[in-house]
Amino acid sequence: MYRSESISAKILVTILRMPDPAFSCSRKMFPRRINVMKKNLLQPETAESIVARVQKLQPTDKALWGKMTATEMLRHANLCNEEVFTCSSLNPPTSPKQFLLRILALYIAPEFKKNIKGAPKNETAGKINASHFAEEKEKFIQLIRRLPQHKSPITLHHIAFGNLSTQQWGIALYKHMDHHLRQFGA
Repeated sequence: MYRSESISAKILVTILRMPDPAFSCSRKMFPRRINVMKKNLLQPETAESIVARVQKLQPTDKALWGKMTATEMLRHANLCNEEVFTCSSLNPPTSPKQFLLRILALYIAPEFKKNIKGAPKNETAGKINASHFAEEKEKFIQLIRRLPQHKSPITLHHIAFGNLSTQQWGIALYKHMDHHLRQFGA
């Protein structure tokens, strides 16, 4: 093993042995307290805050970044949110890279970065007409309001974060919806 691989392996082992910062915070390991109360779309009040924001969205709103229209963004969000309600029983194991990215994205970074490519099956740019805005907006609201009532575990494998707990899914869904609503100034 090369020296850099050995160092990387030691760092990874150290991180894996660390307590999850979302649930426990040792002053020695984490001198600045990490906010354990992340916004979560499985909480009714958080879901309603997202609904209130999407109510402000108009079909003519322009993206502050990226190439999607407001209708395309709503369709993209709906495709992603619909997936959560499907169950996949044969999930591949989470890789170390996915584990580290999950911790960074869900617990450390305040928001998702701009212009990150998602799964090709959820790309909607140029695939939906603006005349479907009202329909997509209503579907978005229905899906968001359905999340807090969803009592079954969410077992979908996330393309970037691997296998998530149901609570982690709630955090990821909030950050994703917040990301796209900020994209359109809502």
